[in-house]
Amino acid sequence: MFTIGQLSVATGVPTSTIRFWERRDLLRPAARSGGQRRYTEDALSQVGMLRLCQDAGFTLAEIQDLVTKQQTDQFRWRELVDAKMVTITESLRKLNKARDLLTHALECEHEDITQCPLFQAAVQHRSGAVTASGRS
Repeated sequence: MFTIGQLSVATGVPTSTIRFWERRDLLRPAARSGGQRRYTEDALSQVGMLRLCQDAGFTLAEIQDLVTKQQTDQFRWRELVDAKMVTITESLRKLNKARDLLTHALECEHEDITQCPLFQAAVQHRSGAVTASGRS
C-alpha cells in the first residue's frame, strides 16, 4: 500500500493532482488508514492511464467520458477516440502550415518579410480578401 506522497513520488504526479483526480472520479477512491489515503499497486496503472490519455490530447472531461463509456460499453469508447483523431489531425494540419510559414520566413531572400510575395499572398488569404480571380 502507498500513501498519497509515495504514489506522488512513484508516478511524478503532484499530490494535489491525485486529490483532484479523486474528486473527479478519475482515480478510484483510496482506502484510508489512520486518516491517510492508501493506494494499491493498481493505482500506479490508473495514474499511468490518466497520464497517457492526457498525452494523447484528451481533456479530463473526455477522459471521464472514456472511462464511463469503457465501463458501460466496451466498444463505444472508439467513437470518442475517432473524434479525438479528427481533432488531432486538424491540429497537425494547422501546425504543419505554421511550420511551413515559419520555415519560409527564416529562409526567405527578402530582408523585409512583408515584401515577400508568398507572405503577402498568405496575408491576403487570411484576411479573406478576394483576389483578382474572384476567389479568396
